[in-house]
Amino acid sequence: MSCPDRAQWRAACAEEMEQFICQNIFNMVPKPEGHKVVNCKWVFKMKLGPDGQVKCYKACLIAKEFSQVEGINFNETYLPVVSHSTVWTLLALACANSWHIHQMDVKLAFLNRDLKEEIYMKIPPGQDRPEGHVWQLRKALYSLKQMSQE
Repeated sequence: MSCPDRAQWRAACAEEMEQFICQNIFNMVPKPEGHKVVNCKWVFKMKLGPDGQVKCYKACLIAKEFSQVEGINFNETYLPVVSHSTVWTLLALACANSWHIHQMDVKLAFLNRDLKEEIYMKIPPGQDRPEGHVWQLRKALYSLKQMSQE
C-alpha cells in the first residue's frame, strides 16, 4: 500500500467515524463489570468507476457479531432480503413497460435503529482509547444480530 493510499484509507475511516458521532451511535463509558464486550474491525473497499480507476475509498466499521450470545446480547435475528427471481421479475417488467429504474446507495442505512439491549463494544483500532473504556452502542451497527430487527 503506497502512502497516498494510506492517507485515503485514513480519510475514509475519519468519514465513517464522523457519521457515527453525528448519528449518536455510541457513548464512551468505563467497561462495566460482568458484561461481555463485542469486538469490531474495519472493512475496506475500493469502489471503481466504469474505466476501472479508483472512484472512492470506503471504510466500514463492523461488529464481530459471532461473539454475541443469544438471550444475553440478542433474542432473535431477522434480515429482510429479496430473492434474485424477484429482482429479475421486476427488471423484466420495467423493460416490458419502459419504466425508468433508479439505483441508490443509502449511506449508513442500518445505523438508524435504536438498540433495546445493552451492548458494549471495544473501541475500534485507530481511535483514542482511554484506559478501561468501551463504547456502549446506542444504535445498531453493521453485523450486529440486531442490525435490521424491528
